Amino acid sequence: MDLAERISTLRRVNGLSARQLAALVDVAPTTVTRIEAGQVSPSFDLAQEIMAVLGEPIGFIGTADVSAIAAARLVLEPKLGVAVTPGVEAWRQRWARIGLIDVDGRAVGGKEADLLFRAGRAARLTRRPGAVDFKEGSTAYDIAEALGAAGVEYAVTGDTGANIYRSSAGEAWPVLYVKDLERAAEAAGLERKQPGSFGMRVTLIPFDGVSELGRTTIDGITVAARDQVVLDAYGGVDRMAEQADILVGRRVA
Repeated sequence: MDLAERISTLRRVNGLSARQLAALVDVAPTTVTRIEAGQVSPSFDLAQEIMAVLGEPIGFIGTADVSAIAAARLVLEPKLGVAVTPGVEAWRQRWARIGLIDVDGRAVGGKEADLLFRAGRAARLTRRPGAVDFKEGSTAYDIAEALGAAGVEYAVTGDTGANIYRSSAGEAWPVLYVKDLERAAEAAGLERKQPGSFGMRVTLIPFDGVSELGRTTIDGITVAARDQVVLDAYGGVDRMAEQADILVGRRVA
């Protein structure tokens, strides 16, 4: 798939019109349509910005843009205590251009779910910096119990987190933020997957100073803030987006 076709496909997957994508990257709508038609080739910087907005960053590392997480969390909770970096401000400006953020820097009423969806797509759960995959077998609840007993700080997120806030479906992929990744893996008895292997897995993500903020405890399980869980579910796999929809009231359970 060449770049033009990939941009066109990803734009549709993200539910964006050509005009909306153009607004996100601050170019004329005709520029996007001409790129998708193969009539012009974008500069590297523009291509990089387009792909970042669409959740598929260019580069060998291909990690998620954590600035998108920070920007979304700050828009919904300005007192979160996260620094407004140039990357955070860039995401806020992009979302303002498509009407998700008002002049006061707050989410437009009724647009909160759209904002979290955009942030989730840009900061895909499968590409979080420092994330380590382990072999399947343990549920998030099993791991949470082991970490709690060992005194390891953690926060459940993704589809399990959605179930904790509002039961909706089974657990497809246990994902937890942890303060000490190596200690957490040892406490939970997790075995690393081979690099490049596919299939079911358990993922631990180190605390990044944003995603684990706002943790709460429900029925003895520490879970990430509701907005973070929704954001992560939108950036997840399989039915996780549906669970995010249920959690924000877009879909009936």
